[in-house]
Amino acid sequence: MIKGLTLKRLLPLSLLLSITSIIMPAYAEDNQNIKDVEFAVFSLNNEIPALTKSKARMLYKGRTKKLNGSIKIVLVDLPEKSIHREEFYSMLLGKSVSQMNGYWASLSFSGKGTPPEELSSDDIKDILEWLNDNPNGIAYAPVSAVPENANILITVLQGE
Repeated sequence: MIKGLTLKRLLPLSLLLSITSIIMPAYAEDNQNIKDVEFAVFSLNNEIPALTKSKARMLYKGRTKKLNGSIKIVLVDLPEKSIHREEFYSMLLGKSVSQMNGYWASLSFSGKGTPPEELSSDDIKDILEWLNDNPNGIAYAPVSAVPENANILITVLQGE
């Protein structure tokens, strides 16, 4: 036996290792589910055409406001504190919410654009209500929350 290493000292360490081996797989599984969230960029207007990833990026960076040269698009954003907003911008643009806030601030200051309207909650009912009030509106939400009658323009998955 190694000098100073007794059963009394090994017991807490072995207990910690046992608990960790039980808890960590469950934690990893929960974390994996968060990372597997797939988002849909969608509208309730069936006349809005499908988007390429490039076009979706242009819309969410304020580089274009029209589709097919004539359909003027209005975007809505989830609340700043929404985990879905953070994940969406990370997946689509590779940016954090704070980076996007800075980006939009510089566009607004220079007069080159205004950020999407921000909802007060990320509840799908609020998103759908906003879309009903804005016929050329586009929103995003986890695919699992999007109603069947929505016009899904593009889906965005982690790592794409």
